[in-house]
Amino acid sequence: MSNKEVAKDSALIVALKDIVAGSIGGIGQVISGHPLDTIKVRLQTQSVTNPVYSGAMDCLRKTVAQEGALGLYKGVASPLVGLSIMNSVMFLSYGQAKNLILGSDKNRELSVAELTLAGCMAGLSIAFVDSPVDLFKSQMQVQTDKSTYNGIMDCASKIWKQRGIPGVFQGLGATLLRDIPANGAYFGAYEITRRYFAGTGRVEDISSTKILIAGAVGGVSYWTLTYPADVVKSSIQTDSINPATRKYNGIVDCFRKIYREQGINGLYRGFAPCFVRSIPANAVCFLLYEKARELM
Repeated sequence: MSNKEVAKDSALIVALKDIVAGSIGGIGQVISGHPLDTIKVRLQTQSVTNPVYSGAMDCLRKTVAQEGALGLYKGVASPLVGLSIMNSVMFLSYGQAKNLILGSDKNRELSVAELTLAGCMAGLSIAFVDSPVDLFKSQMQVQTDKSTYNGIMDCASKIWKQRGIPGVFQGLGATLLRDIPANGAYFGAYEITRRYFAGTGRVEDISSTKILIAGAVGGVSYWTLTYPADVVKSSIQTDSINPATRKYNGIVDCFRKIYREQGINGLYRGFAPCFVRSIPANAVCFLLYEKARELM
């Protein structure tokens, strides 16, 4: 076998590892983080004039009391499938973006700025998967009964029949606004933390505990820097599917109305559960990703 064939096979194997390991990491991320995500979305999108919940703990208590513990996992089917696919695309895109930035010199170490740029490029790619997944999930999460959608597939089917492609991608612009800088911060912070722990050694040799910490730092960075964009995205994606009855007419209108009605605090509704969720969810995601790649 020629060197060219070996290189081609090696690149393919690396890509397949990213796909499989990213999918495994995504499953762990959903299972560990979805209950707090449900609380986050409900706090973000509840009525300002007549709020149902006074805070995260009140939302948790009322959800469990009225809907049982499984109420915290409403809409989980969409991210369980979608986040597995999304993480596969994300880690694959991140790996390919790094290769693109490296160019012909595959042996040099990328700078922090280059790793952050690769993360931004990955964010651009995954937004087109992330947007419909989040739309179906969010529509289900704010539904307290089955009066509109009888499950995630029914939700997707009805949105598709009612609005087609524009309906499925409701909130895409806001998703791009969040995902591009958020993923730059996500991967940049993760890689910086791994390098810090590795010191003069190899980042691949750091312990599982240190991978968990690096993943948590990445997750916190993702949400801390872009949370207002996520509030806008959630507000648009939980708005009416019918354009004629929507509250918000785009990203700028949504931002203005939230800020006018609630001030800066309105752009940070639900931040506490989101911040807390980002720690275990992303720690588990990166640990499973790295260990799956190691095993393969």
